[in-house]
Amino acid sequence: MTLSSSLRLFASIQKQLVRALLVLTILIVLVSNVHLDNVMVFGSEDHNKIGSVHQNSTKTSINNLNKLIILTFGNISQTQYTNAKPILDKYGFKGSFFVTCDWVGTVDDDKSPRMSWQMIQALHSQGQDVESKAMTHRDLNSLSYKDLEFEISQSKKCLADHGITATIFAVPYGDAWNNSTIINEISKYYDLADNGFAHLMFLHCTRYEKYPNQTNCKTYNERGGLNPVNRYSIREQSHNSWDQKCINNDRIIFSKFVDNVNSQTQYNRNGTINAIPIMAYHTIDNSRKPFSTDIGLFDAEMKYLYDNAFRVITMDKIRFDTNTNYLYVNQTAADHPVQ
Repeated sequence: MTLSSSLRLFASIQKQLVRALLVLTILIVLVSNVHLDNVMVFGSEDHNKIGSVHQNSTKTSINNLNKLIILTFGNISQTQYTNAKPILDKYGFKGSFFVTCDWVGTVDDDKSPRMSWQMIQALHSQGQDVESKAMTHRDLNSLSYKDLEFEISQSKKCLADHGITATIFAVPYGDAWNNSTIINEISKYYDLADNGFAHLMFLHCTRYEKYPNQTNCKTYNERGGLNPVNRYSIREQSHNSWDQKCINNDRIIFSKFVDNVNSQTQYNRNGTINAIPIMAYHTIDNSRKPFSTDIGLFDAEMKYLYDNAFRVITMDKIRFDTNTNYLYVNQTAADHPVQ
């Protein structure tokens, strides 16, 4: 082989190696991106970048009157007090915390601590909305009437014994919206109930594709049948359903959050509120368990609400008008606007 042939062969091999290295580099970048999307936990810098992806407006001193949201917290995980509350405080937001009385001061199945009465009373004294979520968190559909009455009535008394007046009941598992016995029992003690799931809560209880014939939020229709959506079956969006389905992929979940909270704008005009997203959280930590929302993601979501001038109100600001049979936002009650 001549020298010139050897040089040409060497150059060819060198060119192929460069191409192979380029392909390998691209593959490494792609794999890294997949890894980041699926397992990373947002830090303080990450959530600022994530929050900017969907920024459609700059923060203003005046609330966007067409954008409201309610934040709920169930199952009294201690992380709601240690991790979520400081973030809520940072942005000036208040949430609705639903207490299961017999769980106070205990640990969950993973040995993680739940809130103490001292923590719950601190939430209440600092203006957070504290409401009832039964005594033991049993599925109400499977209980005798005696046990059902105990779960619903005693949980109200339990909170009252600790200086908290509960006007809203959250049904464990949100699965009693079609059970008239449970609805009737709740109505004896509470003004409203968080009971069922949907992307938005329509304040006239209409616009649900599954229930096209419903015209208002009365508990029973003119024929005596239980309305599937009423003041005792207020619908919420489970954040944990996203956490589980998306395997804690924070980027995808954040995108779903943004789409969901903005979906109300097609129904709300000139400050007239017809639909509100109610976002339900449980554990706020970085354990990446099924009922857990990452701390950085929660912070990024709250920052998005703050930066885009959402009005964050608590569920006790929702009232029922006995004249129109519609739900409405009590505008005279103090909500928690962006300053």
